[in-house]
Amino acid sequence: MDFSLLIVAAGWIGAILTVAAYGLLSAGKLAADSPWFQVGNIVGAGMLLISAASNGAWPSAVVNGIWIVIGLQASIMLVRRARQRARSAVSDPMTDALPTITSIGTGTVSVIGEQTDHLDEILPPTVAIPIITQAMLAEEHARRAQTHAHEGTDTGRVTIGV
Repeated sequence: MDFSLLIVAAGWIGAILTVAAYGLLSAGKLAADSPWFQVGNIVGAGMLLISAASNGAWPSAVVNGIWIVIGLQASIMLVRRARQRARSAVSDPMTDALPTITSIGTGTVSVIGEQTDHLDEILPPTVAIPIITQAMLAEEHARRAQTHAHEGTDTGRVTIGV
């Protein structure tokens, strides 16, 4: 097999990968922070770089080298974000037991404290019961992680004080 045929094939495959990644991004089928988008760009640019450098097309080779660096930087950032999310998603039995209901309105609520003749009381329609949701806790975790990132003292747990 002719070596120049491999170079040409690498160029075409690289072109198809980069154009497909960009086309899928533009069509909304891939997100810019998708690993597939980054892999398509990095591998495609690498193949185009080989083809361009082999043919002496140095401006194209340099641009594809820069494209690889940008893709690698984006991939590193994606991995760091995923690790940070994994660290902040530590399971806590106290917060895992919290309800995930977010609606408000009329209904019944068990009475806590003194026992009366009724186990439930009917709430008037104007009463809103605040409920802490998992999303609220995740936002608090993220806010505290950003606030205390430089200190390294964040335990990843939310403390709710009175």
